[in-house]
Amino acid sequence: MTPTATSTAASPPRSALPPLVQLYSHAAAPGGGDGDAELRAAIVAGLRAQPQLTTPGRTDADRAYAFRRTMPTTVMYSEKGLQLYDRLVEEPEYYLWSAELEILSTYAPEIALRAFGHATPGTSKLCSRYTQPKGLAAAASQPPPDEPQHEQERNGRKNGYPLPLVRAKEKWGDQRVGKHNGGVNGEEGLDGKRTVGCASLVELGAGSLRKTAHLVRALQHLPESAEAGKPAVQYYALDLDRAELVRTLEDLHRQEAAADGPDTAQWTVCGGKVGINGMHATYDQGLAHIGAGGLPSDGPRCLLWLGSSIGNFDRRGAADFLKDAAQSALRPGDTMLISIDRRNKPEEVAAAYNDANGKTREFILEGLRHADQVLGGGVLDVSKFEYHDRYNAIEGRHESYYRSTVAQRIEVPGEEPTEIDAGELIHCESSYKFSERETLDTFDYAGLRVVQRWTDKAQRYDVWLVERPAVHFLSTQPTGLIKEPTLQASSWGLPTREDWTRTWKAWDIVTLTMIPSEMLHEKPIDLRHKCIFYIGHIPAFLDLTLSRNLNEPHTHEPYSLIFERGVDPHMDDGEEEGSPAAPANVDTIEINGKQVYCHAHSKVPDKDEDWPTLQELLAYKAKVVARVDAIYDDIASGRRTLDRRLARTLWMTLEHKALHMETLLYMLLQSDKTLPPAGFMPPDWATLQRDWDAADARQGGQRAREQLVSFGPARVVLGHVDDDAKDFDVKASRASSDVADLNEQLGRPEFGWDNETQRPATQCDAFAISAAPISNGQYLAFLQATRSSAVPASWVLPAGADVDEARVRTLYGAVQMSVAHLWPVQASGKELAAYCAWKGGRLPTHVELRRFLDASSGEHGGANCTDRPGANVGFRNWTPVPAQLPRTDHDGDTLPGHNGGVWEWTSSKFDGYDGFRPSALYPAYSADFFDGKHNVLLGGSWATTPSIAGRRTVVNTYQFAYPYVFAGARVVFDQAPNGAA
Repeated sequence: MTPTATSTAASPPRSALPPLVQLYSHAAAPGGGDGDAELRAAIVAGLRAQPQLTTPGRTDADRAYAFRRTMPTTVMYSEKGLQLYDRLVEEPEYYLWSAELEILSTYAPEIALRAFGHATPGTSKLCSRYTQPKGLAAAASQPPPDEPQHEQERNGRKNGYPLPLVRAKEKWGDQRVGKHNGGVNGEEGLDGKRTVGCASLVELGAGSLRKTAHLVRALQHLPESAEAGKPAVQYYALDLDRAELVRTLEDLHRQEAAADGPDTAQWTVCGGKVGINGMHATYDQGLAHIGAGGLPSDGPRCLLWLGSSIGNFDRRGAADFLKDAAQSALRPGDTMLISIDRRNKPEEVAAAYNDANGKTREFILEGLRHADQVLGGGVLDVSKFEYHDRYNAIEGRHESYYRSTVAQRIEVPGEEPTEIDAGELIHCESSYKFSERETLDTFDYAGLRVVQRWTDKAQRYDVWLVERPAVHFLSTQPTGLIKEPTLQASSWGLPTREDWTRTWKAWDIVTLTMIPSEMLHEKPIDLRHKCIFYIGHIPAFLDLTLSRNLNEPHTHEPYSLIFERGVDPHMDDGEEEGSPAAPANVDTIEINGKQVYCHAHSKVPDKDEDWPTLQELLAYKAKVVARVDAIYDDIASGRRTLDRRLARTLWMTLEHKALHMETLLYMLLQSDKTLPPAGFMPPDWATLQRDWDAADARQGGQRAREQLVSFGPARVVLGHVDDDAKDFDVKASRASSDVADLNEQLGRPEFGWDNETQRPATQCDAFAISAAPISNGQYLAFLQATRSSAVPASWVLPAGADVDEARVRTLYGAVQMSVAHLWPVQASGKELAAYCAWKGGRLPTHVELRRFLDASSGEHGGANCTDRPGANVGFRNWTPVPAQLPRTDHDGDTLPGHNGGVWEWTSSKFDGYDGFRPSALYPAYSADFFDGKHNVLLGGSWATTPSIAGRRTVVNTYQFAYPYVFAGARVVFDQAPNGAA
């Protein structure tokens, strides 16, 4: 049971003790010790020999470190232990301390701003910001217009820093506070009632606060509180030792309090801008307290976890802890700052944990003295033990032990005596180091999105800023953190209820927080319907597909007629050479007063007033959602038998929604009215540009990006085995609510669209392909050199302006080319083919690009992996980012590259093939586009869900001249040009 929280805070004048949230209660241990009963029980349990040895590894050398007994790591963090730790970190070998101190002392001002979602001073100069209306879900009431302001105040900043929040409190949905709404639905939701209040920074395992002081000092640059005279942020130092907690807070106040003003009369620093508090608690108690409402609910919060304390957990334990912390203590949009030590050179790590002056040894042995005190005293003779350690490079883990120097008998009052052999080891601590792959896997598993990171100059240590996003799509790539591999395979079988919830949440973010009301009846792209069509299309397609395949009535048949199918007008009207002038199965649609060929589509209202209202469509969607829930209830109860056809229907309609979510974003990107996504921190262009340019320089710059990867001749198999004609033959034999179990009963299906079915092996001749896709900067150079006017739709170029003035569109406004020059350019296949020809090459064919994307291991060292933690898919960013080339991590692990977050064009026409058969569920899905105008695209973009981007067999298609798709391309040569690698 968690003790009731109490506080020793007092109103000004300042009380004798810092404000303290008291959650940890000491209980006298049996035998009269002054320790805590829970800690005593853990010590006793650890001293009991386990029946079998634990060998920390898989090699012969690991047997020398086998152990049967353990000591809890927390015994080291007594008041004296913390003081000894504070001394050992000064030793030159202990690089963790100096590296973290370097990061915080150098970057604290920008870290403080970013932790709470604010931009750094340089960002406003790099991005055009629009005065945007509220999203569809925001409150109807509008605040009164602001008084006239100076230019820098209109940009939300004064002297480079955010303005104080001195106007009326903003509501959820307001432009300046979009992220603090916490996302969508319920408390984190679309009610328009949450306001921005005092921010909270909670440090887990605070320690001496010497490094933290840099960050606390930087908090003064946050916007002032909406309540006059109140701190803008409250800092909470959480630790287990009360006396040391009080001492360090007192030291912090002495160092950082202003000489006059409010700090002299209250527990604040930086002139009253930052409140300082203690939280006497374990991690679990503190997180539970926060989750139960222990912090201000109307302001953003950040958890701070320094010292690479994550390394005290094994990798799965660390991932579970972060996942639990995010779900219990953070709301969507809230953040964590986490420092992590890399897998550095083994000799450096070993020296860090066994310094020449013996400070580490003294600290570790003090833990044994503390354990003796907890047991009542006179139980453990420290002189009969020594510190024993090693760095296990294979496991990426430093291991600390107490080694018994003699045979001895341990007698704990009230417990059976324990015999310990001479030389026997007692394991007391493991400190895990993380490769970049392990770090990204951990964050992905925990449901956290990487915002950015800061690194020391020696590239040994990182401080990561992550957030709990409004929605998170787990990677489909297997990692060591997933105990149940079938969960990932189910990405392509029957979806889980969580899959539906997650995708609906993402859909609501796009439709209800990014589309202002005046855009509902607008067409950001002439080639598509009005925005309101897509809000109705997704539930209607789902409903009518269920009705057709289950022989059940439609939820509302008139909507099925209006919203069944969208449009894809022909862009060349059959004028392109080789294209049929009058394609089969066509209709027409009027665009700008001209009738244009288009495949068969739904008849939609001509007048705005004839469309259903948004409220009517949302009520309709709710009924369709409930219909899907009822199907899962029926499957679980046995009222409905699940076969592959029903599972395929549910999978297809879910993936259809994900595909349309991306195509809707293509449209929204073209409008200056579109709002940024709620529940996600906006990018900070100034610091990201700096970091991206530095990373590109480290990987070799443009020369490295233009290197060619060569492939010899080979036969390539495209597609997979997925026969929908056999769907009714495979049924679940028993009712279950466990989707993993149901997929096992169905034979672990991997569903796909009809163009994914396996085709005969195709010969692929030798070719060479660029290591990275064409960047914005490279495409700009092409336009400058050729004086071409083929500016891509993803750029913004004012009328009459020179191409040098082009900016790149984002959902946050158009950014300068200096920010986006390393991003993959998003353009039509026609435009990118022209670039390739200018370079003396061409676009890759379907089989060539597939072969390159398959090279995730082996001779090319992980050339590209479309979906993995760290790759830019699944809304890990809401823009492209620079492509990352494959590289070797400090421990020798190969990190696959990624293309920056775009689909990739090929020169191959989208067409039928031997063995192609139209889908039984959606016969026109592919066949309607076998028209000679559409080309094959592979991979996935930043807006593609991992279940699509991670499936090797997925084939996307767009008209070759279609300019709005989030797609780039690589240059291919039949053989490498002279001098190329």
